[in-house]
Amino acid sequence: MATRRRIIAAVTFLAGLYYFLEFIVPPTIPWRTVYGQVVQVTSAKVVLRADGRTVTVTSAPNLIAFRKRPTGAPERVELDSLHPGDDVSIGPTTYLSEWITDVNNFFVVLGAMAWGMGLMSLWMVHSTNIRKRKEEWYGSVLFFIAVGVGVVAGLGYGAETGTLKRLNDIVVNDVLRPMGSTVFSLLAFYMASAAYRSFRLKSREAILMMGSAFIVMLGQIPIGLWLTHRLPEPLWFPVMSQWILYIANSAAVRGMWFGMMLGAIAVGLRFWLSLERGAFFGKEL
Repeated sequence: MATRRRIIAAVTFLAGLYYFLEFIVPPTIPWRTVYGQVVQVTSAKVVLRADGRTVTVTSAPNLIAFRKRPTGAPERVELDSLHPGDDVSIGPTTYLSEWITDVNNFFVVLGAMAWGMGLMSLWMVHSTNIRKRKEEWYGSVLFFIAVGVGVVAGLGYGAETGTLKRLNDIVVNDVLRPMGSTVFSLLAFYMASAAYRSFRLKSREAILMMGSAFIVMLGQIPIGLWLTHRLPEPLWFPVMSQWILYIANSAAVRGMWFGMMLGAIAVGLRFWLSLERGAFFGKEL
């Protein structure tokens, strides 16, 4: 158990370390990178004009070039695809960005393995429920039936015609989508109930929330303008509603996002350093 924990901690740390370094380390070595405008391009060299002087960069396997674009981040290009007049930066690669695709593919494979392990775990749990006739074991039977029907229906995905195509349409369009709509419609009632409890005027904060919600709702319908059209324009419900939504609300949302991102960084660091208790570790290492 201790060995497994150490292996998981080491792999987690090394994976996080790679992504951390790939994010902060430039794709080329800064003190050996040349910035300038392309003057001439040949198979053996690239001539740049940088800071009023001409610089020649000899082609090498470890050189990479980035061409500036009018908008967005610079794009990586091959040396032989440069043209005179391009604003570029050329330098030896730090190799971290070179491996990003392979590393991402590796974690995609790990994710697929995790899905497979999850399916195996579900199989073991539900088959045990059926074999031992545990409470509500018939739910496990329905689980296997649903999985079997879903797998067969998935074979008809993308088909033009046929029985499997019809089965796929029934499962997706006639079963899953109506069930999803039903769940979301039920959520609306829960949201209304939560809003009612929140708007009960028991504190100054609740009064402020109720007042702002009242203004925003009236600002979205014609009667709001009709009620306030005789007042100065800044006091119109639509104007106040827009101010609440795009000024006051935006400031509050940005503050919330700032706090959430700080929390996410803290949690991410704890996972990275294997300090977080959870499924992998019963106690801190």
